[in-house]
Amino acid sequence: MKLNAWNMLSVRFWIRRVRGWYYKRTEEHYLICAAVENARMREAEENEAYYQKRAAMARAALRFD
Repeated sequence: MKLNAWNMLSVRFWIRRVRGWYYKRTEEHYLICAAVENARMREAEENEAYYQKRAAMARAALRFD
């Protein structure tokens, strides 16, 4: 092999390494965002259930007063 061929192998190696690092970083970022979004959704559902329960209790209290 000529020197130029070895240099191209080295360049391709580093391009693959950088691309793999970038894809891994992107995947981790996506998973973190998905976890945060899931937590926000769960919190919103809990808040909704809490206020629905309070409204139901207030309606029940009005009936018995």
